[in-house]
Amino acid sequence: MRRQDTISGRRRRKAVWLALMTVLIGMYLLFPLVWMALSSFQDERVLQSRPPRVLLTPDIFTLDHYNFLLTGRMPETGIMVQAMYTMSGTYVLPSVVNSLVIAVTVTLGNLILGIPAAHAFARVRFRGNRTLFMALFATRLLPALSIVVPMFIIVSRIGLLDTKLALMVIYLAITLPFTLWLLRGYFAHVPRELEEAARVDGAGRFTVLWRIVLPVAKPGLIASAVFAFMLSYGEFPFALILTQSLASRTMPALMAGIGYYGSSRGMVAAASVLSFAPPLVLAALFRRQLIDGLTQRFE
Repeated sequence: MRRQDTISGRRRRKAVWLALMTVLIGMYLLFPLVWMALSSFQDERVLQSRPPRVLLTPDIFTLDHYNFLLTGRMPETGIMVQAMYTMSGTYVLPSVVNSLVIAVTVTLGNLILGIPAAHAFARVRFRGNRTLFMALFATRLLPALSIVVPMFIIVSRIGLLDTKLALMVIYLAITLPFTLWLLRGYFAHVPRELEEAARVDGAGRFTVLWRIVLPVAKPGLIASAVFAFMLSYGEFPFALILTQSLASRTMPALMAGIGYYGSSRGMVAAASVLSFAPPLVLAALFRRQLIDGLTQRFE
């Protein structure tokens, strides 16, 4: 009896320590995001004061930062504060649009090219199947900084420098191996008997893929799409080197220099919130599929 009480006490203490560590790690990870979000709704003069205000009370709440970023209207809070709203702030909304257009296009490209290729790697037996798959996946292990200079030279010579098309092609090449790896694992776990039964009934490969495999592998499709979107939306080195103007500048590249010119702290905080909002919303909506994609056991 005493031994059982001792074991039970150890389990309770272990559970308490795990809960405490979870809370501390969560606070450590979420504090910068929460602080940034609170700062984006605070008046600029309050942000400059010491000590800083933590609670968002009605007397310091303002939407001036978001109003300026989304509409370009200066806040009526004095010349000094208006001077801190540099012209770089007007680039935020177009940069967010550029990032969204590029990320959505790359995501669609990953699904269009990745679905048939991953199904072929999972089901079709041909010479060099595994070698070719591993070679494609090995390209994902190359650090971006090791190929950014050659990519810059190639893009410059073919006349695609400072264009969204160049980023789309490069991001597709970067994210497609990961999509193949993820989808191949899901397709391999789809019962082969379902496909064979459909083939016996006269269905072609495309029909089998569209009507049998994809509905069963829907969680994997969602996970791969979300991962492709998040990776292409937040990519930084290529966006910084290959873009120069607002026509193709993405949000991560813009945020790297938006604070260099004495910009408003509230404006920078609001721009940061706008930048991480799309991937954060996607991660929240499809968190179950993302967890399944990360924990799936591949062959």
